[in-house]
Amino acid sequence: MNNWIQLSEKEKVELINRVSIATGLPNAAIEKDWWVTMSLRALFSCECANHIVFKGGTSLSKGWNLIERFSEDIDIAIDRVFFGFEGELFFGASIN
Repeated sequence: MNNWIQLSEKEKVELINRVSIATGLPNAAIEKDWWVTMSLRALFSCECANHIVFKGGTSLSKGWNLIERFSEDIDIAIDRVFFGFEGELFFGASIN
């Protein structure tokens, strides 16, 4: 999968076309899915990986294989503790 970066443009187009024919998926969806996968791999390889939550529809598709879907985005949350914030969160009116 990492070899994708090293392929020539012609080789990338040929590979995407072969996958498109085999799966029936549009070429753009195939390439976008590769980039989503690489982005997730990078995120979950960084030092904050244990503080990241991958959520939303794309997680149901890619993480749990519960739905078939290609998304425009990925939903990521990072635990605030990673940034040094702790304690209770208060929203709205202050408590006296």
